[in-house]
Amino acid sequence: MARLLVFSFLLFTLPSCCEKKVYCRSGQFDFAFTGFDRSEVRSFTLRRYKQGDQWGPVLDSAQFIYYGQAPVAGWPDTLPFADYRSVGDLDGITAGNDWAIYLPATRKTYFITTIFTEDKRSQLVRCGDDETSCVSAITNFSINDNWQNGGFIYIQKGEW
Repeated sequence: MARLLVFSFLLFTLPSCCEKKVYCRSGQFDFAFTGFDRSEVRSFTLRRYKQGDQWGPVLDSAQFIYYGQAPVAGWPDTLPFADYRSVGDLDGITAGNDWAIYLPATRKTYFITTIFTEDKRSQLVRCGDDETSCVSAITNFSINDNWQNGGFIYIQKGEW
């Protein structure tokens, strides 16, 4: 009987100490348009390319349309990426590819390349924890061949 009790105790306590490895995914690059008239950034196209080949074939693309609540003003706005909705499968910019943001109203393209993330590949979590995810934040990137730090940028009219 004592053996059965010890076996039952171990059966229920050992799994609670179990840990599993969760592999990290790239965090999303964030940006905002600033200095543009609302009509110039009402929509944009996001294009995904093979890393190091932004002149090659487009792997995927999506159209984004502004759905924010900012009032229409007579002067340029700052519109964050979070206020746009996609008509397509892409939902943001991550490491592992090169990207292009194309503004059809201005015919201007911004190339986001050479994206680096923090050196965080995995983390250990409890075995029963299915909610935990590991994200490796973006630390550096290039926009139209201009090196930037961090994972956020204001895309300003007239720059790059």
